[in-house]
Amino acid sequence: MSSALMSLFGIPDCRVSRCGYTGEDGFEISIPSTDVIRLVDTLLAADPVKLAGLGARDVLRLEAGLCLYGNDISEDTTPIEASLAWCIDKTRRKDGNFLGAGPILQQLKDKPFKRRVGLELKSGPPAREGCQVIDSDGQEIGKE
Repeated sequence: MSSALMSLFGIPDCRVSRCGYTGEDGFEISIPSTDVIRLVDTLLAADPVKLAGLGARDVLRLEAGLCLYGNDISEDTTPIEASLAWCIDKTRRKDGNFLGAGPILQQLKDKPFKRRVGLELKSGPPAREGCQVIDSDGQEIGKE
């Protein structure tokens, strides 16, 4: 879809994109804040549209192993720890000509102490930020 601004349900200056950072097939809609209530009311009038909160978004990201900056990754997380090594081009790895190359290339070689992975919850409420991840023996092995 084009990134040009469009009109949506009579609301001008809307941007509709398919970023997909939750791993689901959906849309993100950016509109002027003055039109949010009108858009939500219009969408909810269509069956079977329902509201979903951040817990739903977080579960989708968690299961897909996707990262949201500031929530799942930050300046304190290297791309290797975040399981994003695939984003570092092979030529850059070979040449080492990028910011942070030293520790990142070392982690590629030695494997990091911590690693972001996707998890699937079998039951219970959605995992929230900071929740413990417990193995089958009851030992904490990480945090959401």
